[in-house]
Amino acid sequence: MKKFVFMILVISTMLICGCNTFAPDIDKNSPLIIPDNFASNTGSKEIISKPLFSLDNNELDILIKNALENNFGIKASRANIAQAQASIKKENASFWPGLDFAFGGQKKRVQTKTDKNNNSAYVDSHSWNSSLNGSYTLDIWGEAQASKKAQVLTLQALEQDLKQSILNLTSDISETWVDIIATRKKKEILNTQINNNQTLLKLQRLRFINGKANALDVSQQQEALAEASSQMPLLEKQEKTLLNNLAFMSGKTRVDRSIQVNSKKLPNSLPIADTGIPSDLLDNRPDIQAARMRLVSSQWEITAAKADLLPSFKLTAQALFSHGELDLLFQNWIGTLAASIAGPIFDGGYRRAEVARVKAAAEEQVNYYAQTIAQAIFEVENSLIAIHKQNDYIKLLEEELKITRLTLKDASIQYQNGQSSYLSYLNAWTNIERLERQLVGEKATIIKEHIKLNKILGWKPVQ
Repeated sequence: MKKFVFMILVISTMLICGCNTFAPDIDKNSPLIIPDNFASNTGSKEIISKPLFSLDNNELDILIKNALENNFGIKASRANIAQAQASIKKENASFWPGLDFAFGGQKKRVQTKTDKNNNSAYVDSHSWNSSLNGSYTLDIWGEAQASKKAQVLTLQALEQDLKQSILNLTSDISETWVDIIATRKKKEILNTQINNNQTLLKLQRLRFINGKANALDVSQQQEALAEASSQMPLLEKQEKTLLNNLAFMSGKTRVDRSIQVNSKKLPNSLPIADTGIPSDLLDNRPDIQAARMRLVSSQWEITAAKADLLPSFKLTAQALFSHGELDLLFQNWIGTLAASIAGPIFDGGYRRAEVARVKAAAEEQVNYYAQTIAQAIFEVENSLIAIHKQNDYIKLLEEELKITRLTLKDASIQYQNGQSSYLSYLNAWTNIERLERQLVGEKATIIKEHIKLNKILGWKPVQ
């Protein structure tokens, strides 16, 4: 009768094994309303197959490749992924039976008095023992399966985090590279302007000696030269700082031969990328995909926590070996097979509190997912506005520069004819100097805005 009851328990346990009572309640819809299109989208209708921020420049591609290989943040992300992969392997172990062994031996001596004269007899004995212990916990309610799925999704989220880090680093390297070229171009323009101011100062001094200019004209030209010269240390500081930033992003503490920027010209003007529709961001942006995976992972954690409220079923098997002679050890053994059911009666509300915790964590992930989507749409809208208005601004600056050059020409004629002061000519000249340097910076800005837009759209970088 006992054997029959035992077999019923084992068979019943095996029949319900794998029947998952709980399933995650995963909402496949976005937790916020996504617009049908971008309000500011006037981009090209032609889909561009290559990321714009590669800028078709071999030097930049090499810098990006070196940075991706040596950047400490990227290496840390890859190590984090390796940890998650190892955790999944540990979780997989719970689906297999556990088997342990033990082996030992002892020697015992017994002393027995044989008479009143304290004579003793000694009896020595040896014993050897070993055991094999096996156990298997049935995943009836799907707790282990749910935990594994949660960890797999966490791993996938980490892989998306790595993609986002690569995207961010690629964009940062590209923008820094553009800034370095722009800074050097400004230095080149400034050097020319300083040389021109020095020539003008010599001419004014000569005119002063010949009585054709007054002391005020000379001092004003000296002021213009000093103002232009004072800008050079700032540009030099900016260039060195940018190079140091480039070295740091490349996993180095100082600029070396691998950190070289030899390009002299800024890339040509770029068309606005086809942004598609806002819902495309859900598939293209790694950070949105990572947030989605963490959301689903949190739902599986709820499943695992609920399953932990129910009893667990365990099968155990044991073989014991024992004998006084080592060579006969495995000829004397006892085998046992057992099945057991265990569950909580009172735990002070620990398990239910855990269910409440993981539900709250899942609610956090829902809102974080919604925030990530909203942030992505917000960034695209702002980037499109920035590109459009920056283009307008550059056109107006170019028009202003054109007009200022005409003003300089007229001021020069009037000054030479004695119809106006040297200050009018000097103001026009200094405005031209300012606009030439400013235009370089603004053209660099529009290129960086294109780089930023492609990063925001989640374009795959060159690796």
